[in-house]
Amino acid sequence: MLKVNEVAKLAGVTVRALHYYDEIGLLSPAEITDSGYRLYDDTALEKLQQILFFRELDFSLDEIRKIMQSPNYDRHEALKKQKELLLKKRQRLDRLIELIQKTIKGDAEMSFKEFDTSEIEEHKRKYAEEVRER
Repeated sequence: MLKVNEVAKLAGVTVRALHYYDEIGLLSPAEITDSGYRLYDDTALEKLQQILFFRELDFSLDEIRKIMQSPNYDRHEALKKQKELLLKKRQRLDRLIELIQKTIKGDAEMSFKEFDTSEIEEHKRKYAEEVRER
């Protein structure tokens, strides 16, 4: 079991964020000691990792809570969808980097399609909708 400050350091989040996640019912510690220490077990850490994957994909905390609290939530399926979305995000970043390289080399063509996030947003919307429907 890890204390809240150890989890914060491990995950790169603030203690305040972990307290807030508990307040809103997103991530509760496995145990609170008599002296008030919040302790997190492996199950809680796995849940935190899921939350951080969703956050990386710009899901709101409210969306994350709704998805993860759905009776049909499947962690393995969520990981597959998160991987798919992260790959799309990486492809978009690769296109942006390529555009920067072209611009540095003097390519005068103005292009803005690389900034388009609609494909990623559509996948996020479909994923959230799919979970709600299940």
